[in-house]
Amino acid sequence: MDTQRLVTHAFMSHKVGLRAEHLGLHKAICVLLGWDSIAPPDTITWVPQVLPEAEALAQKEDLVLWPPIVVIHNISMANNNPQEQKVVPIEGVQAFLRDKGFVGGKITVCLGRPADQSVMVVKFLGTFTGLAMAERLHKYFVENKRGRKEFTSKNKGVEEMGRPGEGEEQLLYGYMGVSEDLDKLDFHNRKWSVVKSKKEILDLANDPVKTDER
Repeated sequence: MDTQRLVTHAFMSHKVGLRAEHLGLHKAICVLLGWDSIAPPDTITWVPQVLPEAEALAQKEDLVLWPPIVVIHNISMANNNPQEQKVVPIEGVQAFLRDKGFVGGKITVCLGRPADQSVMVVKFLGTFTGLAMAERLHKYFVENKRGRKEFTSKNKGVEEMGRPGEGEEQLLYGYMGVSEDLDKLDFHNRKWSVVKSKKEILDLANDPVKTDER
């Protein structure tokens, strides 16, 4: 069964007790392939609609790993020349985070995959505050041109790799973890992570507080 037939089946199936699972599979594959995952309720036959690049990216970035996670790469470790690599230990990442104001017992830094110190995972509490902190760190990397886009370009060889002569901070690239980043987590974190819609989380946070009506 090809991918389109699988996604169509997932959307059109109304098997008792499995509707939610089928719709979840439908959405996951649509997000992965850049297709519109939203269909009108009166849809009779689903057909894929390719989203513009910006909308496809926004759809991917909405499905965040939960509790919030920021994936950090040491770009120098992707250099094929071992002489050009520089290990940044967990302690170095922790010092970098402290320097940026991320302190206290609300975050944890651990190795990601592969466990060669090329990938670090920063875990935040599964709270609105934790999400805000993760987004702040994500924004820092974006504003300093060391986000997902820049990492992808360097990793593909489009841009020059970081060199060990650069400061440790300049070797670190990071971004908010989304569903497609599950493979960058170690077994333990992958086991305890789920995928949630950031929009739905923020909508919940912004819901008005109900008061007793008299």
